Amino acid sequence: MKYVKNMLSQSALLAVSIFMVATTSMAAEPWAWKATLDGTGSGRVIDMPTALYIDAERQRYYVVDSGGNRLVSFSKEGNFLLAFTAEEKLQIPYDMIRDNADVIWVVERGRNSLTSINIKAKEILPHIIKDGQKALVPDRLDYKDGIIYVLDKQTGQIALLGSDLTVKNWISCAECPSGIVDFKLTNDGIWALDQLDKKVVQLGADGKLIRQFDIGQKVEFPVSLAIGPAGYVYVLDRHAADIDVFDAQGSFKYTFLTKGWQRGALYYPIEILFDPWGGLCVVEEGNGRVEVFGR
Repeated sequence: MKYVKNMLSQSALLAVSIFMVATTSMAAEPWAWKATLDGTGSGRVIDMPTALYIDAERQRYYVVDSGGNRLVSFSKEGNFLLAFTAEEKLQIPYDMIRDNADVIWVVERGRNSLTSINIKAKEILPHIIKDGQKALVPDRLDYKDGIIYVLDKQTGQIALLGSDLTVKNWISCAECPSGIVDFKLTNDGIWALDQLDKKVVQLGADGKLIRQFDIGQKVEFPVSLAIGPAGYVYVLDRHAADIDVFDAQGSFKYTFLTKGWQRGALYYPIEILFDPWGGLCVVEEGNGRVEVFGR
C-alpha cells in the first residue's frame, strides 16, 4: 500500500513537472510560424515590402512591394495569386487600402501622392492631397465608414479625408509633440505610436486622450503597433527585431521573436498587424517577406 502511494505521489509530481515545463514553453513561445508571403511563384521575390493590406471579404493578403513597384496578392493560406503593377506606373508604393466602392488607394512616395486605382474602370489617378495651400506627405493609411485616414509624415498627425479627398478634420496627439509614426483604428477609437518619446497613446474617435503609457524601458526603436484580440498592445521593435507585448494599461507582459534570416526570425521589420483569422503578420523589409504567426 505504501509502495502504491509513493508511486501515485511520483506520478503526481511528474504530471506537475510536465505541466510547468509546458506552461513555461508556451510563455516563452506564445506564437509559432504559420506562413511566409515572399512572392515565390510570381517570377521574382518581393524586393522591399513596406505594408500589408488584408481583405477579409476576399480572404486575401496584399503585400506592398515598394522595391518592385507592385502589389502582390496571396490567398488566406499564403499561396501566391497575382502581381499587380498598374501598367508599370506605380512609383515607390508604400501603403494601401481598399474602400467601400472597391477602389484601391496607394501611397506613392515617388510622387508624394495618394493614388486611386479603379480596376473596373481601368483608371489610375495620382492625387496630391492639400489642406489649403499645404501639401501633405502621405504615410500610413486606414479606412472606416467612408473616411480615409492618412498619417501625414511631415506633421505626425492624422488627416481625415472625405470622398472628394478634401481634409475634413485632423486628429492630433497633444501628448505626442514629435508626432506619431503608426496608428490603428479600433471600435473604441485610435491607438497611436510615438516613436521618439517611446509611448503608446489611445485616443477617442474625437481625438481626445483616453490613456497613454511609456514603452521606453522595453523597446529600442518602435515602428508599428497592433491591438490583439484580447486587447493587448503589440509593439514592433525595428532595431531589436522583436515584439513587445503590453496590456491595455501599459503593464509589460512578454517579448518574443528575434533577429535573423531563417524562417520565423525578423530582419528590419517595418509593420505589424493582425488578420481576421487569428494570425499575427509582420512585414520585413530586410528579409523581403511577410511572416504570419499563429497560436
